[in-house]
Amino acid sequence: MKLRILSVLTALVLMLVFLPAYGEKNAFETFAKGRFSARDCVGGAVIISRNGEVLFSCAYGWRNAGKNKPASLDTCFRIASVTKLVTAVGLIKLMEEKGLSYDTDVGDILGYPVRNPAFPKTPITVRNVLTHTTGLKTGFSFHPNWEALRKENRYFDDNVAPGTKYVYANLNGGLMGAMIEALSGQSVNTYMRENVFEPLGINAAYHPGLLPDQSDVASQLTEEGTNLVTADKEIATLPDYNDVCDPRENTGITVGQLYISANGLNRIICMLQNDGELDGVRILPAGTVAKMTESQLFEGSSVHIDCQYTLGLDRVFDMPGGIWYGHQGHKEGMTSNVYFQPDTGLTVVVIGNGFEYHKKNGISTLAIYFMEYAVEHMDDVN
Repeated sequence: MKLRILSVLTALVLMLVFLPAYGEKNAFETFAKGRFSARDCVGGAVIISRNGEVLFSCAYGWRNAGKNKPASLDTCFRIASVTKLVTAVGLIKLMEEKGLSYDTDVGDILGYPVRNPAFPKTPITVRNVLTHTTGLKTGFSFHPNWEALRKENRYFDDNVAPGTKYVYANLNGGLMGAMIEALSGQSVNTYMRENVFEPLGINAAYHPGLLPDQSDVASQLTEEGTNLVTADKEIATLPDYNDVCDPRENTGITVGQLYISANGLNRIICMLQNDGELDGVRILPAGTVAKMTESQLFEGSSVHIDCQYTLGLDRVFDMPGGIWYGHQGHKEGMTSNVYFQPDTGLTVVVIGNGFEYHKKNGISTLAIYFMEYAVEHMDDVN
């Protein structure tokens, strides 16, 4: 009898200890599903962590337009421009391990000239690419004939010398992947799989047909929630994907083609939050993330302005809790968002699919809701 009473008392004590945490997590799930529902999302996922520990998470809705395949935290979405942040990790890893300067001429790495015809004597550097200060125009052409640019310059702004102005340009993201191929001698997908994804235990690839696990892949959806491209149809296009080392041709892959899950993105951003290491696996040399979060305006730098981008990271001001570092992506009816805050240890991953997204200060309002929640409730779960 005494033993039974002791067991009951022990159970009650455990309930009192853990009930607040369970209550907070249930409250978060209600909050999260309400936010996704209010935006008419077909599906999505959110993860909030602190110092590498998941505080709150929630998967919502469906991964397909037919709404018969539930979305999960492991659903791989095409994350659009968040691809650039993930790819930057691989490029920076190579630059650090090879001891290369970020002010190296991109053309010296790629083996072909990359210059603005209006400023032919001014090198375009790796630092320019990572900070979007190349002078490239925002656009959707990713396979230039660089030698022919003097005849038809559709890519560069004639009035912007490298390093003098921040202009977000998709081709910068494509050049990151091309440089990874040139430096590694591998296709960007192979290099990233072997050196970033597999070591961190992440299911990710630059084509869904190359995902190690293809059982949980989201379709690309329109703002109305209808099919843009189904997961099965996109997987079937694998024969058209150029999975070889080809730095001249492969300047479009890393603009926004990565497929990865909320769980996978959470591991990437927690690794950055933890100085390049996660669960005993070091991806970036110690101290590298500190370089990534610094302003790139300093003596000797090829960046001559203090812009919002640091080294591969979008530096976001006027957000809940102060400055956040990360990236966001938008494609048709999808938005992906991944940010970390060094001072608080917080990381936020948000993906929404099949809805009309809105922005505030350039950031998805869906992400801002969860950034606010993270700051307000980061101490509620022990």
